[in-house]
Amino acid sequence: MKTRLTLLLLLSFSVVAFGQKMPSDYFQEAHDYFEEDQLDKALACYLYIVENYPRNELYPSALNNAGYICLLQKKYKKAIKVFTLILNGDQDEREPLGEDIMASPYANYCHWAACQISDCYYELRRYDSALHYLALSDTVYPFLSDCGNAYAENDIRTALRYAEIYQKLGQPDKAIEKLLPEVFNTGLADNSKIIDELKKLLNGKRELLEKLDKAIDNVYLKTFTSSYGDYERYCIQWLGVEIRYPFRPFNSTDYNKENVMKWMRDSEFYKMVANMKR
Repeated sequence: MKTRLTLLLLLSFSVVAFGQKMPSDYFQEAHDYFEEDQLDKALACYLYIVENYPRNELYPSALNNAGYICLLQKKYKKAIKVFTLILNGDQDEREPLGEDIMASPYANYCHWAACQISDCYYELRRYDSALHYLALSDTVYPFLSDCGNAYAENDIRTALRYAEIYQKLGQPDKAIEKLLPEVFNTGLADNSKIIDELKKLLNGKRELLEKLDKAIDNVYLKTFTSSYGDYERYCIQWLGVEIRYPFRPFNSTDYNKENVMKWMRDSEFYKMVANMKR
C-alpha cells in the first residue's frame, strides 16, 4: 500500500529570466515527462535540481518527487537514500500545497518521506525497518492538516499499515491492538477496512461478545489533553486496549453515557463481533 500517489507541485514557480533556463523550467519539464510516463527523463530533471540548486525553493519538492519516481520504478534502495535526505533536511513541513479543502494543505515532507521509506523496506521484506519508519511517521514526523477528515483518513491508513506490518512479523495481537482504536466510525472517514481486517484477525478467539458487552457496561468518561486543550471522551477497555468513542458536534448535547452505550451497540463493529459468535 503506497502512502503517496501524486507528485508534489508548488502553487507558483520562480520567475524565469529571458533566455536563461531556471530550476522552474527543469521542474516543469520533469512534471511533463512524468505525465507522459517517461519516468527516467522526469527523474533526471528532478535530480538535476537536487544536485545543482540545493538552496532553491523547489529543492524539497524535487527531492520528494525523485524519491517517489524511484519507488515507482521499484528502485527501493535508491528511493530510501533520496527520502533519507528529506529527513535530514530543514524543509518546511507546512509548505502550502493548495490542495482541496478536504485534504491536507501542507507538504508534510518528512511525514511522507518516513512513510515511503517504510514502504520501501516493506517491499524489501525488512519488516522491522518498515515498522521503525512507520512509527517515525506517526510520532516524530506526525501528519499535519487543518481538516478533521484528513486526520481521520490518516489515522485509519496508519492503523491498517501497522496491522499489515505486524502480521508480517508474526504478531497478530499487535495488529489487533493498532486497529481497535479506530473501530467506531467518526463520521469523517470510512473505517470499513478496519472492521474487515479485525474480523479476520479475531476469528477463533472466544467469548468476544461477552467481553465486549461487559466493556460497554463499564464505559467511563476520561479527560485527554491535546495541543488544543483538554477534552473528554467516553472509553471502554476491550482486549487490553482503551477505545475512545468519537465526539460528533451534531449530537453534542446527546453525548452522554447512556447514548454512547447505545451507539456502541448499534455500531458496525459491535454487529461484526456479534455475528462472529454465530
